[in-house]
Amino acid sequence: MAGSGTTIDVCLAMGRKCYGYDIDTRHERPDIMVHDLAVDGPPDRFKKADLIFWDPPYFSKMDAENKEDGYVDGSVSGLPRDEYLAFFEKSLSTIHAITKKGAKLAFLMSDWDDDTGEREGIFIWNYLDIIRQAGWEPIRHIQVPLPTQQVHADIVNKFRVSRRLEQLERYLIIGVK
Repeated sequence: MAGSGTTIDVCLAMGRKCYGYDIDTRHERPDIMVHDLAVDGPPDRFKKADLIFWDPPYFSKMDAENKEDGYVDGSVSGLPRDEYLAFFEKSLSTIHAITKKGAKLAFLMSDWDDDTGEREGIFIWNYLDIIRQAGWEPIRHIQVPLPTQQVHADIVNKFRVSRRLEQLERYLIIGVK
């Protein structure tokens, strides 16, 4: 889930060896390999990785209202809540099983809350429970604010009209095997 490749760029700038994977074939970067974790499981390279940085699609971004967010068809973001969480349970357990002792997981995620009250929210503690159940030992969490340039005036107005607060942070959970 390499997105635009920012993590790859940082790794290369710091002299780190890295690999980027994504199901989205629309990118024009040859250093992002097409791979669908939900279908194909983790790539073989995970077995030797010292660090797996995972910034997966956020829940419920694939609804008709949010198609412009850039997630492609087949993204786990569009799954129902239980299936979405089950994807992480299976994937994190599988990744844990194949990685070497001492490997670290950096998992970046944001809370999701249904303002209508019709669906149960998904919060960082839900992901933390899954990470622990998969066998990872959480050793640190870091609050990661979203860059202010992502909160455009039209977004501010949307939340003002709906009388909701915008969520401006994500959390990075660091776990070790």
